Parts: sequence; structure tokens; C-alpha cells
Amino acid sequence: MINKWINYVSMVLLVAFGLIFYHHYALMIMFVFMLIAPAVSYVVTRRNIDKFSIKVDAKKSSVGKKIPVDICFHVKNQSLIPLEGVKVQMSLCNCFYENDEEYELIIPAIPKKTRIATISVNGIYCGRMIAKIEKVTIYDIFGLFQFKKEVNSAAEIYIMPSKSSKFENVQLSVLGVTDDEELQMKKGDDVSQISEIRNYIPGDKLQNIHWKLSAKNDELQVKEFSLPYSEEVIVLVELYVDKENPFIFDKLLENLYAFSRDLLEQGRKFNLVWKDNDYELKTVEVYNDDNLNTGIREIYFANVQKMNGTTYHLYTSINPEMKGTVLYMSDRNVDIKGGTKLDIGDEGVMMTCLN
Repeated sequence: MINKWINYVSMVLLVAFGLIFYHHYALMIMFVFMLIAPAVSYVVTRRNIDKFSIKVDAKKSSVGKKIPVDICFHVKNQSLIPLEGVKVQMSLCNCFYENDEEYELIIPAIPKKTRIATISVNGIYCGRMIAKIEKVTIYDIFGLFQFKKEVNSAAEIYIMPSKSSKFENVQLSVLGVTDDEELQMKKGDDVSQISEIRNYIPGDKLQNIHWKLSAKNDELQVKEFSLPYSEEVIVLVELYVDKENPFIFDKLLENLYAFSRDLLEQGRKFNLVWKDNDYELKTVEVYNDDNLNTGIREIYFANVQKMNGTTYHLYTSINPEMKGTVLYMSDRNVDIKGGTKLDIGDEGVMMTCLN
């Protein structure tokens, strides 16, 4: 803006010198116009600030890591006055981490129209990414004056774990249920238990296909479901982020998602549990992909813990006599008393069977 004023003053002085030496009528009109125009522009722009609005949204609400997503800025000018430029300052952050990024755009505002400007961003870690308009500065048509505009607008994007990640290190037998116990006699519709595996019949649901056995036998195999398992499976998650090594927590979320999908593929229902408040545990029952995605998104809204292991200590204090199978997922810095550590093939993340 300083350059604009320098140019303006230089033009006024140039016209003034020309008027002194040439006394031309046209130079007089130009000189008067150059003196009055900025004042008129200031008054008109200031009075039309309320007719200007801006909001931000995202073209997709959920994407995978490192996949570009478009952030759109809708600049609406309901006045008859064009604006030289609207400077928008936006912050982009993942709620789990202290990794704010700043973006700045200059967007012209066309009279009586809405202009859409787009930038492409991507998230490198799983979590809830927020694109928020922090500051809006409006310039008059000559770019000599600036006005602040209060705007409260933000867009949320869920950065989801990869669906391609596989988790085959922990089998049902490790969870306290043997392969023989998995085959029950009574058939039903409960996806938490398999009663029989049979050949595929046209009309069977695709989600009931046992893909591993099908690949092994070169023929589609379908799972028949029955009554729920008597043994409850709880997946306890420690929501602690090491600020110096944020990728470890990201790996934890990836492993959690992959392990949860593996349980669902095995026909198991389970409970996702994490510490929500100081003395409260949040539980989400998971028995299909929709429940799992809901649970992951609710975790994205949870507050990360200030100290590592607080979820473990709270759960064991509330449930001294654990029922079912409790699987605790954390980084490798938590001091756990007892339990059986399970090899999940990750150096930074561990899973422990607490009972």
C-alpha cells in the first residue's frame, strides 16, 4: 500500500508542476480529480463494507493423507463498487498437532457478483484439519485505503487413515477366541460371529465374502453369521502426542484403523474406548465400517492427553477386574504393569493385551 501512496503523490506533484508551467485547463481538471477521487473512494468503500461477505468451505469433507483437497473462498460483493483487492489470511492446522500453516490470497471483488478462489492443500497426518479465515483486509478501488472486516468462517476436513494398510499380525486366537470357537452352530444375522463358511450363492452380500479363504481356495467363500460372541473385545486407545515425534501418534491411528478393519473382516464387533475428559471414558460400539468411521471421527474431536498413559491408568482404576479381552494401543513409552505385549510389526507403536 505504501507503493500505491508513493505513486499517487508522485502523480499529483507531476500534474501540479505541469499546471504551474503550462496553465492548461485539462491539467486543472485532472489535478482537482486526483485530489477528490481518493476521498470519494474512501467514503464509498467504507459505506459498502457491510455489503461484502466471504466464507470458506472444502470441496471434500474427508480425504486420505497427502491427497490434495480444494479449499474454496466465496467472495460476494453486493454493492456497485468494485474493490481493488480483498486480502484473505487463512490458517491451516491439524487439531492434534501444533503445525499451523499460514496462507495469504488477494481476491478482487466484482460488483454484484460472487467470485470463487481456490487453493489446494493436503494433510500429512491423520486428524481433523481446520482451514480458518483469520483476517480479511479490504482495499478501495485505488488501493490507497484498507479496512478490516470481521469474518468467522472455517472449513473442516477429516484426514482419514489409509484403507490399503493391512493388519494380519494379531489373529482371533490371540484375542482369546480360537478358530474352532469361531464356527458356531446357530445361524443368524449378527456380524459379530461366524457360524459357518460356505460356497458363494448369487445374491449373497459382498461384505460377507471371506476374501482370504476365497483367494486360498480359488473359489468365493461366504461367512454365515450367528449370535454374538460371549467374549467382549475392547480396543483401548491412548491419545497422547509426542510433540517432538508426531509421526508416532499418526502411526498409532493408522494401526488402530487397520486393526479395526481386520476385526470387522473377521466378523468381530468390538468397542473403541478412549479418555474423553479428566475422569470420563468414551465408548463407541463398532460392528461395521460406518461405525468405525464414526468412531475415528469422534476420536478426532477428543482432546489429546497432557501425560502419556493417563487413559491406561484411568481404565484400570475403573475396571480392576477386566471382562472380555482388553487390547491397549499406545506408543512404546507407556509403563504397563502386567499384560502381554503383541507384535504388530511397528517400532513406535505397541499393542498390549491387558488380561
